[in-house]
Amino acid sequence: MNQEWKFKLHSVNGQLLFDRKLTQSFEQVKANKGVGGIDGETIESYEVNLHDNIMALLEKLKTKTYQPQPVKRVYIPKKNGKKRPLGIPTIEDRIVQQSVVNVLQPKFEDLLFHNWSVGYRPNRGVKRALQIILWNIEQGYNYIFDCDIKGFFDNIPHKKLIKVLRKYVSDRTVLNMINQWLKAGYMEEGKLLKSESGTPQGGVISPLLANVYLNELDWEWDLHGIRFVRYADDFLLFAKSKEDIKKAALLTKKKLKELELEIAKEKTKIVDFKHDDFDFLGFTFHHWRQWKENKEPTFLVTPKEESIKDFRLKIKEKTRKTLTLSKEEWINRVNPIIRGKVNYYVTIIEAIKENQSYGQKSHCVTRRMRRILLALDGYIRKRLRVAFIHHHPSQKKEQKMRYKWNIAYFVAINLIPSYWLYLNKAVGYSLESYLSDMTKKSKRKTRNAIRRAKAKGEEYFTPHRLQKMQNAWNASS
Repeated sequence: MNQEWKFKLHSVNGQLLFDRKLTQSFEQVKANKGVGGIDGETIESYEVNLHDNIMALLEKLKTKTYQPQPVKRVYIPKKNGKKRPLGIPTIEDRIVQQSVVNVLQPKFEDLLFHNWSVGYRPNRGVKRALQIILWNIEQGYNYIFDCDIKGFFDNIPHKKLIKVLRKYVSDRTVLNMINQWLKAGYMEEGKLLKSESGTPQGGVISPLLANVYLNELDWEWDLHGIRFVRYADDFLLFAKSKEDIKKAALLTKKKLKELELEIAKEKTKIVDFKHDDFDFLGFTFHHWRQWKENKEPTFLVTPKEESIKDFRLKIKEKTRKTLTLSKEEWINRVNPIIRGKVNYYVTIIEAIKENQSYGQKSHCVTRRMRRILLALDGYIRKRLRVAFIHHHPSQKKEQKMRYKWNIAYFVAINLIPSYWLYLNKAVGYSLESYLSDMTKKSKRKTRNAIRRAKAKGEEYFTPHRLQKMQNAWNASS
């Protein structure tokens, strides 16, 4: 049904005018870290006189003399080699934005937002998105409209956004404040530049405004019975037939045009999941396959190739052989990367389990993830062996040290194996089981190598190989 919203938020500004609430907002800003804005004020410098600064800000809000400042434009690299612009507000502007979010977000969560919108929302996120995708695929909604909005955060029209906000917020002071944030512009190379569209990525309030604006699209889909999942400006639509997914695509284009947005054609396609793969949120969904006769078809989910490359690149950047560090320091450099990546990859397992708890049988296979992580673990150990060699490190010396600096050695010095961590989180796999399995695998590999050498009439444990093994054990660590 079409939503006629029964609520209107009044006196939002009045709920901001408490020093304890502004202080709470500062603590949230501090927890999110980040650099200072154009005024040079940092989180640390603001905190030195926190009470006085908060009381001064409160007075500005009470007397309505608070004026947002332009954001500081910075650029961060994207995975495709391009750069993404970020707009960094001042600490003071971040505090006020956080305070507005703290008032508006709970109401919007309860009364406005759709359950299938999952990006930048509390108690939702990637796992919830994966649940929705898996649920629809399993239920036969295998025609998918994979869509991306062209330059979404840069192209949200200010007038239309404020018009949408007015449907739910009647407090003119807060609406004017939001409009001022949008119109404040940005500083780049010492010049003030204005913008008539877009919400700066980096602003505390930007994700909430983006969700409010695309909420119009969510309920349009709901009105027409279209299944979807949306994470910020990335979304998937699901249908059981090609005809229905084409209708959903046309409806989407029409609504986006009404919102003065457009589809990024190069990133948008219709997928038949019986034959085609698709990517979403760092995962690749590999289409249905009949692997064995008399067995049910299954589909695979793996991390995107770009995500694996990013994993390796991050490890490479942290293990530069030009540095001379202790083994403990090297381990401390790579372990956070391993934890972060594996915690993300395991969300697909968590999503499958969550759906199963609601009675959804799973045909999703994730075993390929194990092979990927085993290969990554080998790469990480290889990089660390080179890093451990302080005198003229080289790949040749790394190979010599494999007998001494083996899997058991790295576990003993607290390197986290990504393969073990993934299975530990997925099925409670113990570190002892991991070491036992890896030892058996290594012995099996050696036995097979001996067998192949014997079949060729060759000796596996040649004097040269034995000397290499001895050298490794004799080498200093």
